Amino acid sequence: MTSQCPKCGRKLTLRDLKPQCPGCKTNLLYYKIEERLEVDALNAEIEHAHTQKKMDRAKAAMVGSPLAIVRIVLLVLVIAAFMLPLAKLSAQGPFFESSTTYSAIQIVNSLMELDFGILSLVSSSVFGSSTLYLALSIVCVVLAALMALIELIVSFLSCSPKGFGRNVTLSVLGIIFSVAASVLFNMFLKSMTAILPGFATGSVGFGIYVVAGMFALVLLINIIIKARGGIKVNYKPCYIGKDHMLYEDFVKEYGVDVVTLDMVVENAEKFMKAKPEESQEVKEEAKA
Repeated sequence: MTSQCPKCGRKLTLRDLKPQCPGCKTNLLYYKIEERLEVDALNAEIEHAHTQKKMDRAKAAMVGSPLAIVRIVLLVLVIAAFMLPLAKLSAQGPFFESSTTYSAIQIVNSLMELDFGILSLVSSSVFGSSTLYLALSIVCVVLAALMALIELIVSFLSCSPKGFGRNVTLSVLGIIFSVAASVLFNMFLKSMTAILPGFATGSVGFGIYVVAGMFALVLLINIIIKARGGIKVNYKPCYIGKDHMLYEDFVKEYGVDVVTLDMVVENAEKFMKAKPEESQEVKEEAKA
């Protein structure tokens, strides 16, 4: 493994243990140390500007306007709606009778207690279609809940360039999965009635319609926000360098948002906060 002396370009190896370059005798530890410290300071200010802008966008997305607040409330209500009755299923036979109203909690509990060997019924010539419809209905409910959770989590990114498209996609998928869950559950009931009349009865609960309606309201809110030109982001000004240049002006003037050592050396008068009377590098060279 080799490196180079930053001053004369001489290749350095692991055998060059002294802090001085074997060629030009430059102290490698203190060479342009002021400039290197300035590079770190400037890049730290730039990184702060990046972080501050992300925080400003997140704040605007959450509470930047009344509609933004309504959107957050609706997203919470979408998740809460999964606690409402999503479906009702009753079964009765010669020696038993049961009736259960399913919400998201009951579905999760049922899945945890489920013997997944029952899924082999999907290949059954008698109960295959019914089992498939029921399984797909449950999957759609789970996916709809996942869309609601993801949209709530990423809602703070709504003011980003891809925020609108992401929000619309998640809301539309939530509506599709919610409607699909109700349709598939009804297909399951019809299939069971055709196979075993009177054995299984049930209905789609009002909760799934509330979920779909809440997704539709969130979609509508996003469209209205977009139609009104989006949410205005109040960016906190961030300054770079000793002259306190605005970050946007800095990027515009220098064309980059990462400062290098060469940039600081070439623009020492602009970047260096104070010109040292005698650098440590010069002092070390004098001692040598």
